[in-house]
Order: sequence, then C-alpha cells, then structure tokens
Amino acid sequence: MAEKRPEWKDSKYADAKGKFKDLSCGDLADWLIKSRKGNKKAIVGSLNQQIVFNRKKNPTYAKKMKCARNKAMKKLDK
Repeated sequence: MAEKRPEWKDSKYADAKGKFKDLSCGDLADWLIKSRKGNKKAIVGSLNQQIVFNRKKNPTYAKKMKCARNKAMKKLDK
C-alpha cells in the first residue's frame, strides 16, 4: 500500500508574514481568530497543515502549533 503524502494548500486569508514563528502560541491563536474571522475550520486547517509539514524536521515548532490549536479551540468554544 503506497503512502499518501499530504499536499500544501495556500489559504485564501492574509499571509502570516512570519507570525507563526514569531508569536507565542496564545498570541498566535488570537491572531488566527482575528484574521480568519472566527472560522474554526480555517484556523484548525492552517495549524494542522503546519503540524503535518513540520512534525519530523522541526518537532518543537509542531508542538507550538498544537498548543496554538488547543488555545484557539478553547477560545472559540467559549
């Protein structure tokens, strides 16, 4: 069975311009909620894509993206 590889998809939302690397996980969650207008699917999709494409070569970055995803979900569920 061949391994299915994920494909990168660009978002229709504004470019982050390095915010994913520069911001803390809480600030990143706030920025994503604001820039994606509270669209949970877009926020989770952006963060999941970052996690999948970085989990092997940069596991600390992927861990930060998981933290941001969890914080964003908590804020959106309130």
